[in-house]
Amino acid sequence: MEGEVFKVSSHTVNLKEVEKLADSLNYKHNGGFVVAVAQDVSTGEVLMVAFMNKEAFIRTLTTGLAHYWSLSRKKLWRKGEESGHIQLVKEVYIDCDRDSVLLKVNQIGYACHEGYKSCFHYKV
Repeated sequence: MEGEVFKVSSHTVNLKEVEKLADSLNYKHNGGFVVAVAQDVSTGEVLMVAFMNKEAFIRTLTTGLAHYWSLSRKKLWRKGEESGHIQLVKEVYIDCDRDSVLLKVNQIGYACHEGYKSCFHYKV
């Protein structure tokens, strides 16, 4: 199946449909996670890469706010829950292997915990 896009803001989300979609993702290649890429919806700039488990994916689609799984803290977290630098999710794309997702977001504040708009600020 080719990549799919789901609009998550500006409409009511059916939880059963979201759970069915979450069940269709391929978590087995990444130790129970899918890779999640956050991209600025307006500029196309890649902001960050993180991981999502099933619960993070469901919460993202049902709330419209990006949720991830922290590998270091071993817990679910909502982007910006401490900093206030939230990601308002506008579109979600699933790749053809169903093991990674692309979140097109409106970033409020900085995406990077080091105070940069993007986590990709180190040029090689």
